[in-house]
Amino acid sequence: METLGQDVRYALRNLRKTPGFAVIAVLTLALGIGASTAIFSVIDNILMEPFPYPDAQRYFSVQIHDTEWSEPGGRGGYTGPELLDYMEQNHVFDRAIANDQTDVLYRSGEGTERFDGNFVTPGTFEFLGMPALLGRVMQPADYEPGAPPVFVLRYKTWVKSFGADPTIVNKTFVLNGVSRTLIGIMPPRFGWGNADMWIPAKPSRAATGRVIA
Repeated sequence: METLGQDVRYALRNLRKTPGFAVIAVLTLALGIGASTAIFSVIDNILMEPFPYPDAQRYFSVQIHDTEWSEPGGRGGYTGPELLDYMEQNHVFDRAIANDQTDVLYRSGEGTERFDGNFVTPGTFEFLGMPALLGRVMQPADYEPGAPPVFVLRYKTWVKSFGADPTIVNKTFVLNGVSRTLIGIMPPRFGWGNADMWIPAKPSRAATGRVIA
């Protein structure tokens, strides 16, 4: 301990003699700690933290790629009839859900803002076992023909774009020209499909395009 104390005093004397070096040393140390913290946060979130869904290790993603549709890469996603066939004829998985990404334009008095939307099929939130933080998630009635248009918002989007205002729940927003009621805000860790918001998808056998709602 005595030797350690001598080393510390010697180091402090040298730093006082060369203040420029002291500043550089402190900044380098701070940057190193900051970088290490950032790297740990990413690794912890991606590799160490489990998905916030029950039995997440049993989830599988099923995709379709039709190389005859277009080149390169082929067609991705499902048409309405295809999706209904796959879900009705499923004898492999316990349950099946589907989602389809879409651009969402939100018009307000301040202008237009773009969000990443996600159409989700009935039972998605029950399947993922994640209740809403505020309000509620979609229920079977929200998928019925003629049901009032609704949507659920991601926590991060709620904070960033709406200032974490809890009073916006049950208010109406114009999304892609359609008036939709915000019925719920999801918890911070919920980010299914990496979307800003989730909208009820209503697959139809009359639909031939990729969009499933």
